[in-house]
Amino acid sequence: MTIHTIFMPETDGSGEAVELLTIPGDEVSEGDPLLVLESDKASMEVPSPVDGTVKRWLVKMGAEIATGTPLLELELLQTQANEDELRLEEPVVEAAKKTPAASESEQDAEIQEKSQVSAPLVRPPVIAVDAAVLSGAEIYAGPAVRKLARELGIDLLELSGSGKRGRILKEDLKAYAKQRLSADKPKPAVQGTGIPVIPLDDFTRYGEVEQQPLSGIAKATAAHMSRCWLNIPHVTLFDEVVIDDIEAFRRSIDHEAQGLPRRPTLLPFMIAIVARALRQFPQFNVALDPANDQLISKSYVNIGFAVDSPAGLVVPVIRDADKKSIRELTLDIADLSQRARDRKLGVADMQGGCFTISSMGAIGGTGFTPIINGPEVAILGIAKSAIKPVWDGDQFVPATMLPLCLSFDHRAINGGDAGRFMACVHAMLTDVRQALL
Repeated sequence: MTIHTIFMPETDGSGEAVELLTIPGDEVSEGDPLLVLESDKASMEVPSPVDGTVKRWLVKMGAEIATGTPLLELELLQTQANEDELRLEEPVVEAAKKTPAASESEQDAEIQEKSQVSAPLVRPPVIAVDAAVLSGAEIYAGPAVRKLARELGIDLLELSGSGKRGRILKEDLKAYAKQRLSADKPKPAVQGTGIPVIPLDDFTRYGEVEQQPLSGIAKATAAHMSRCWLNIPHVTLFDEVVIDDIEAFRRSIDHEAQGLPRRPTLLPFMIAIVARALRQFPQFNVALDPANDQLISKSYVNIGFAVDSPAGLVVPVIRDADKKSIRELTLDIADLSQRARDRKLGVADMQGGCFTISSMGAIGGTGFTPIINGPEVAILGIAKSAIKPVWDGDQFVPATMLPLCLSFDHRAINGGDAGRFMACVHAMLTDVRQALL
């Protein structure tokens, strides 16, 4: 048996280990998920690149993981270990003995030429192989890796190889370069450029406190909401709609006959109605490009809906919502909501939205001002319904009233358009048959 270290494959940025899916002694096959990683964009499963048995984990729950981070050790079958051995390149020390070293002037000229291409990664040139040979150190790397190290200005003596017998791979060089660049980059302020940060008091003076780090999704949401609030001139229009008829229709649905796990909530009806309203009012289905003074109109209708997941607020997107039935929308909502709660939403599941719906459901509140999910230009907030007296022309009668809150980008949408859009949604909610026209 051979011990093989599994490293984090190349990804865009870093993330937090939120779930370890195996324990020592488990047998895994190539492609089996090893752990769940939560980045600032979404959650992802990291698969095993080989077959083997888990020996021990090298990371813990909550650890910050980037490209090249050692994850765990696997015991490989001897047959697979032999195959890996056949793919090894010659150690650099043996290669150095076979190939005459270039003159110092030639090496300086080559490094100077390459530095013009790789300027962001270059530091004072280091002849990694020559230094290793002079010091007697045994560094295992192929000629291609040695050449790449010279181009990037990386001293191979500073690296620990992830290959067999500590062999340095190209992936090791790339991971080292990315980590070095990330360490040099200043972290952007969540509150926006030029906005003073709110100073924090020493809360321990008043009693015990507990510090809890934000999840990657929570940090990304905070940054995105700050950008949207600072860049978009929000205007919010409020309305109340009598929904007795649509509620009676919803309660009459036989979910078992429709192949649904439960009776549909009001949300799929809202998504269907908003999708049809976007077709009637295409000025709401745009993105604003202020840099080029343009509006980008979209020919598709994808609706996002906010989900309160354990990792924070996420907005999965239902594609082609205007072409789907209430049954299809109900199944899509159930699937995306469950995956959001299980932290299994992919980045693609939260991209491509045209309009967002944020429903408070039965939590409470008579209204709120939802923040537009830029680069969209509008969002509809739904508060808690309540029974109120409504004048029917002769007397006050009890009616179920649903508060609606439409926030819109006043750069792209004027008040008249917002009023007509809300009136369209109002009419279809009052009489759902109008949604079929």
